[in-house]
Amino acid sequence: MTSKARKNKPTRIEKILPLGKVIEFFHQRFHDPYLNPEAELNFADFQTAFPEVPREELDEALTHWVMRPGAKVLSTKTTDIDGHELQVWYVHGLHEEYAFDDLTGHGPIQA
Repeated sequence: MTSKARKNKPTRIEKILPLGKVIEFFHQRFHDPYLNPEAELNFADFQTAFPEVPREELDEALTHWVMRPGAKVLSTKTTDIDGHELQVWYVHGLHEEYAFDDLTGHGPIQA
């Protein structure tokens, strides 16, 4: 196996929860999550969407996609809701086609 082939092989966590599934979930909840400033999801939202992924692996996957080098598509921030701090995730990019192409090389996802 060449080093390039190893480089393109998905990691364990990328197999458990591919970024495409995360982005697809955002599209299901929000028409255009890239341009919608209210398109934020909390950890409980992800647990509901991906009940087959154990909590620890879900946390690891979300952290992986936020910390992944290269094009940033998934980010997190802390927001104040009724006096309680809550961590939320959101997607961003000038154009989703380019952001997703950079990560997969498979072309844009269809909304």
